[in-house]
Amino acid sequence: MTTSLEITCRDPIVCRDGRPFGAGQGNRMRSLDWPLPSVVAGSLRSALGNSANREFSPAVAQELLGVEVAGVFPVADGQMYLPLPQDCVVRQQQPLRAQPQECGPAGCDWPVQSLRPVSLTTEQAPDDFKPEEAPAWWPIEPYAAWLSGEDLALDDRFLRAPEVDIRTHVQLDARAGAAEDGNLFASAALALSHLRRHGPPAGGTFPSLFAAIALAARVRAHDWCGDAAAKLNILQPMGGERRLAHWKATSETDAWLCPPRIRPKLAGASRVRMVLATPAVFRHGWRPGWLNEQLAGQPPGANVELRLVGVSIQRWRAVSGWSLADLPGQKRGPKPVRRISPAGGVYFFEIAEGSASGLADRWLESVSDDEQDRRDGFGLAAWGVW
Repeated sequence: MTTSLEITCRDPIVCRDGRPFGAGQGNRMRSLDWPLPSVVAGSLRSALGNSANREFSPAVAQELLGVEVAGVFPVADGQMYLPLPQDCVVRQQQPLRAQPQECGPAGCDWPVQSLRPVSLTTEQAPDDFKPEEAPAWWPIEPYAAWLSGEDLALDDRFLRAPEVDIRTHVQLDARAGAAEDGNLFASAALALSHLRRHGPPAGGTFPSLFAAIALAARVRAHDWCGDAAAKLNILQPMGGERRLAHWKATSETDAWLCPPRIRPKLAGASRVRMVLATPAVFRHGWRPGWLNEQLAGQPPGANVELRLVGVSIQRWRAVSGWSLADLPGQKRGPKPVRRISPAGGVYFFEIAEGSASGLADRWLESVSDDEQDRRDGFGLAAWGVW
């Protein structure tokens, strides 16, 4: 059973980046730029258990871990938004498309010799320039146009990264009930009720400067978990410090389907690109585990042989967390730190065998290696051509 969720954040959401914070460790909390999939999955599974009045026994925890969660993404003005593709370079407010280029006579110093550098051409950038800041979130229609190889212009439909709400606190003396001298600390949270629009001048009104957003998630579950997801309408904390969000089931699922303009492009393509809509967990770091040493393989659930020729990604990020379940192989307590490939990373492939038409059915499906990571929503991928 597949259910879409609309999440409205009542409070700024705390999403720490994992650096030490607390008594004797650090007095300043630092925030991620967006909630990790594991944060959303953990909060949702707790919401399902609470809404169904289930005790969180090992058996119930095991059932909840089987719930498949995808998201979250902003929704504004009736459209879902996806993160900035890392093959986009902005010059004079014009987005330019970077692609794999030939190495040239000097060759390339890459760990894998068959990879090609991803860059602009000399026609796109005849001289050196400093790229301008690109909007962090793209509406699905321009996003699909970009993946189809079409040119586009940036306007106020595009949204920037969320504002970080920083609050300064004091430590109280429990006996005196007053602040202790010098014991200040700061917390940080993401304001996820509005996102600033790209482009409008600073002197505009609030509605012209900021777009009101909700968050979209997708749930696939069976038995009592599926029934609870379909009826979900609950206030449930998300992230740290028990900040509240309203979780509500909706019937809207079209936003998760491959856009119509993408399907015919994939059907006749000889080259495709994979864009990570959420951070991915691969056993080989930046390289998906379904690619062999020659950088060829089939994505999970697809019947096409791809060969990687170029990658445009940011440096790795860390993900950890805290496990509330006490199960075989997953004890209650801190989770180990892992490296993830950030959202927006672009992988350029050539088709070695088969047709890419089936990739349209894998739109916003996970390409991570581990099955539990796929259930948690790591590595959702959008597909296009180049």
